[in-house]
Amino acid sequence: MLHETDVAVIGGGLVGIAIAYGLANQKVSSIVLDEGDGAIRASRGNFGLVWVQGKGLLLKEYTPWAMKAAEYWPELAERLMSETSIDVGLMQTGGLFFCKTPEALAQRVADMAQVKAQFGGEYNYDILDNAGVRKMVPEIGHTIAGASYSDYDGQANPIRLLRAFHRAYGALGGTYLANNGVLGIRHVEGKFEVRTTDGIVRAQRIVLSAGLGNVKLGDMLGVEIPIRPMRGQIMVTERLPQMFGLAMEQVRQTDDGTLLIGTSWEDVGFDLSTTDETSRRIANDAIDFFPFLADVKIIRTWAALRILSPDASPIYDELVPGAFLVTCHSGVSLAAIHAFESAKWIVEGAVPQSMEAFGLKRFAKTKRPQLVA
Repeated sequence: MLHETDVAVIGGGLVGIAIAYGLANQKVSSIVLDEGDGAIRASRGNFGLVWVQGKGLLLKEYTPWAMKAAEYWPELAERLMSETSIDVGLMQTGGLFFCKTPEALAQRVADMAQVKAQFGGEYNYDILDNAGVRKMVPEIGHTIAGASYSDYDGQANPIRLLRAFHRAYGALGGTYLANNGVLGIRHVEGKFEVRTTDGIVRAQRIVLSAGLGNVKLGDMLGVEIPIRPMRGQIMVTERLPQMFGLAMEQVRQTDDGTLLIGTSWEDVGFDLSTTDETSRRIANDAIDFFPFLADVKIIRTWAALRILSPDASPIYDELVPGAFLVTCHSGVSLAAIHAFESAKWIVEGAVPQSMEAFGLKRFAKTKRPQLVA
């Protein structure tokens, strides 16, 4: 089967569909190519945080980018609700990052101070001791050293967000092709010819937004994309009464009452297994944070793979003329700015100043050849 379009967006997870939604809002013809439900999806394992604090430690430009993304979020939630009747569960009432030990709290103090100094502007956060945390979250364990708090932070429902983006994109005339994993890319007569498991898609431009799959897609264009998988395991509790009025990094209550408990950072390749050792550690940490959890049932657990660059920041670049890369591990946090700003970059072609620092040139070993027809 042969399809013709202006832009072929490769990847139907949160990053790809946010870009495609943005393109559709600009009346740009596009097709989203997706592997289907068998794909390794970071979207399915996303913790659902709309997060700013701490971002930019290794790349200072990430801080204003994350702040701007959070500012865009209310508009995105309102638009998706209007267009799809799906409430994506946005709550932006601040967020806490817990530190179990005095050493961990001291490191957090240093990290947040560095981010603020690099940012150079107004950057709001507080460092709280146990008593300060207890004023905000009375259930906190007495052994917890403290936390950082920022009113920039919040949370949303990643599954409903993914659904809303897809529904809105379809309503705007976008075409989504499931079970169309990409097998090859070549440049023919001024267009990209993308060969999939179900046919051929010809496009003036392409967007690589397939998460960890971008590594192989980059190889097809002769460009090395320096991302790797980082496993995170999450536990989910039974439903509980709503008790937390803000977001939390390690234990997050969803709008249906369940608690998501994490997290882990495991460099294990593409292994999606859950492990008893990590589950025990996560559970023990959670009980330290909130002792009442000792009597709460865990109903399921899973693992997912983050998409991690060397500096834990997004990568945006034009790999070869007309082929754009959009990759990050914060698909929820950055969803609104991807839809409203990054999509404009694809249309206009010129990298905006706010995105220049996120290019591949910051990674010295990356190869940058031109695509040959």
